Amino acid sequence: MRVLSVDLGTANTVAVLSDHGVVDVDGGPTMPSSVYLDEDGTLRVGREAERRSRQDPSRYEPNPKRHIDKVTIKLGEQNLPVNDALAAIYARVLEAVTVLLKGEHPDEIRLTHPAEWGPSRRNKLLSSARLAGMTGELVPVPEAIAVASLGSGRPLAVYDFGADTFDVSVLDSQHRILADGSLSDVGGLDIDQALLEHIGRTVSHKDPAGWQRLMRPVTVDDHRARLGLREELRLAKEDLSELPQVEVLMPEPFEKVVITRAELEALIRPSLIRSTEVLISTVRRAGVTPEHVYLVGGSCRMPLVAQIIAEKVGIVPTNPDHPETIVASGAQVVDRAMITLKAEDDKPKSVEPPTVVTAPVSPAVSGPHPVNPNVSGPNPVISGSYPSGSYPSGSYPSGSYPSGAYSASGTYQVNPNVSGSYPTNFPQQQAPKKDNKKVLIGAGAAVLVVAGVIGAVFALSGPSLPSADDCKDDTAQDGQGFTKCLRQLAGTVPDGGGCEKADSAQITGMEEIKGTVVSCTIRDGYAVQYILTDSVTGAENNASSISKSFQTDRVEADWTGNGLEGDYRAATSSGTGVLVFTAKGRPMFGILTKTAEENADELKADEMADFFEKSVQPGE
Repeated sequence: MRVLSVDLGTANTVAVLSDHGVVDVDGGPTMPSSVYLDEDGTLRVGREAERRSRQDPSRYEPNPKRHIDKVTIKLGEQNLPVNDALAAIYARVLEAVTVLLKGEHPDEIRLTHPAEWGPSRRNKLLSSARLAGMTGELVPVPEAIAVASLGSGRPLAVYDFGADTFDVSVLDSQHRILADGSLSDVGGLDIDQALLEHIGRTVSHKDPAGWQRLMRPVTVDDHRARLGLREELRLAKEDLSELPQVEVLMPEPFEKVVITRAELEALIRPSLIRSTEVLISTVRRAGVTPEHVYLVGGSCRMPLVAQIIAEKVGIVPTNPDHPETIVASGAQVVDRAMITLKAEDDKPKSVEPPTVVTAPVSPAVSGPHPVNPNVSGPNPVISGSYPSGSYPSGSYPSGSYPSGAYSASGTYQVNPNVSGSYPTNFPQQQAPKKDNKKVLIGAGAAVLVVAGVIGAVFALSGPSLPSADDCKDDTAQDGQGFTKCLRQLAGTVPDGGGCEKADSAQITGMEEIKGTVVSCTIRDGYAVQYILTDSVTGAENNASSISKSFQTDRVEADWTGNGLEGDYRAATSSGTGVLVFTAKGRPMFGILTKTAEENADELKADEMADFFEKSVQPGE
């Protein structure tokens, strides 16, 4: 029987075919899980998508799997269904495999996925595979079970350091998952972001305006420069696994920067320690002692990963020669009788409200449904029913799916006039009811509880502005709870009222932030909290912890005003925005938040930054 296993990862996709091994899909064993949407609706994938990204970065999505809980991805001015993006990747794999099989299709396709995924996310993968034209029997395989199948039949742990998240699973000798855990703010993309911030601290002072254009691109050239820099950082991170230092080529007007392995390890050590703590706690919950810790994911190539696990856990981890391909290889040898699937979905990291999508089928027609070419685009369609056979319970929803909705040419057409081109007879994630007292920081990683607000003000100006030394013993508060230093940071915000003292600033997943806290509502759904802590380091650490929870691209810039200077970082996700700003040399910081009740997808980090600069940043 011809079995194909496909590991569609956040950064790369790998396929393994029985009696062949790893498939060369896109010029190598790994294909970038990237998509690019041309203006004419042609959807390109893999390295071709990467090459096209320089033409118009707004039409490029390097990691569509990160949007698994969404309905669409905005590429340029079009909303591309997430299913279409994933289907294009699967179709590219199927094209390469069909050539190897001399025109035949695999009998069975094993699709790997994170162990904690429930039926809704699995169904999206499976329906995307059907949309790509995969006609064989579809079998979902949890990644941890796939890896364990390569083991020795002993209890083991799988430490999966992927591009988007960190996941760990502990399995018994029968490859049953006993416990799992994860960190949503630790992944390869977060390392790239940490390197970007590190370089910014080194070079931004040479041309603050140039750096701000790089962090907040407006023109196509700006976007190209930012995209090019991110690619340089990714390559630098990979090279530092082998070299003591590397040079990073910077866009004009900045000169190249040298980064050492020691600098990189200093940046990522705290996150790796956290991941190891999750590993330890997961082992305790599982109630077994693993004999092996298998490392999975390209980020595990960094020597520090194995070093910290050995130090903290006492087990020298097993680091395969090709950690990127181990999941797809393991899926080939999985005993299907041992596969167990999670019955319920975890709360998604970010959820979009369901949209009305035109289904390309007639409800009056039973049996296999042809694809409407006016909806799916000008692709050849192979109609027909699916093969009979046993399908895993919960593997995909009942109903028929279009077959062959994508051609095998490597480019796929999407009708720009239609918001969706796939059947909607599978469960959609429902957006939770918004709670105005909670603000999600960066793709669901942390939740900020914003206090209610009322108040009055007192004015500060000119020579009465407090110095940095004054802030150390700044305790006297006015009727709204402002100390002189906090009032200096707040500028004119309290003049509109709506400010009051709060007991603390609370961040879910973090220790409660102590100090003097004042919360203010502004307008248009914006709110801001001002926090005076006990030390400059405490303020900086708290602000850094919040910004590290951002899972989307962020906007960064410096600011000055009212005798102060500092920096800010902003990000948005699914209609929720957060901007954290600090004051240099002062034990205080602020958090600006916004929840968009309407047009959630249109809230961008740039919008948060613009509002801060116009309405929150204290003036001179």
